[in-house]
Amino acid sequence: MPVLPKPCFKAANFTKNQSNMESKEPHLKQFHLILLMFFLFLGGCAQSPRPPVQGQATLNTLAEFNKWQARGKIAFIAPDDRQSVNFNWQYTNKKQALTLTSFIGTQVLKLMELDQYSELVVDGKSYTGPESAALIQRISGWQLPITQAPNWFTATRFEDGYELNKAGNIQQASWQDEQGQVWTINYQRYRNFNGLTLPARLTLTHQDITIKIQINAWQFDPQ
Repeated sequence: MPVLPKPCFKAANFTKNQSNMESKEPHLKQFHLILLMFFLFLGGCAQSPRPPVQGQATLNTLAEFNKWQARGKIAFIAPDDRQSVNFNWQYTNKKQALTLTSFIGTQVLKLMELDQYSELVVDGKSYTGPESAALIQRISGWQLPITQAPNWFTATRFEDGYELNKAGNIQQASWQDEQGQVWTINYQRYRNFNGLTLPARLTLTHQDITIKIQINAWQFDPQ
């Protein structure tokens, strides 16, 4: 009777190896799941962050505020002059107050709108006039459409003459001031300030006059 060759493996070893493979299978599935989550995370990080959008909630909230304050930097650029200063701009019950200071803290100009007139303080001297923009231009030589500031400063109260960017924010707008001069404003950047989407960088132009504004802080209080 022929002798059969011995098997090259033992049944016990095969059973043990099969058991090891089955025990490793859940770990492999878990590892694959971790890899999948990792690549999904990388894909999400690779996408550009969405810019903030001035949604209807922001517009409705701003409509309820009659008092705001903004701080930042402003640059006046003309063919024969260029000035850069810090500003503190306040708006309370349809009255504005604007303070310009140098980068070392010296007060350059202070404007206050009162019930019947506007007062401007420059170099310790006080000047008055019926309208703020004309008063600033007459004393300092700077053109600034301050009367319409509650509109263009917050980018929320333009009725027409404006364009939206892809995010739905106002990108550009034009209007005519009380002296008949046409101004164009471009909003380069928006930021979220305490849950509200507001301009952070903008540029005003009129003929050869350019005004660049960078807003570092906003504060709103209901009245």
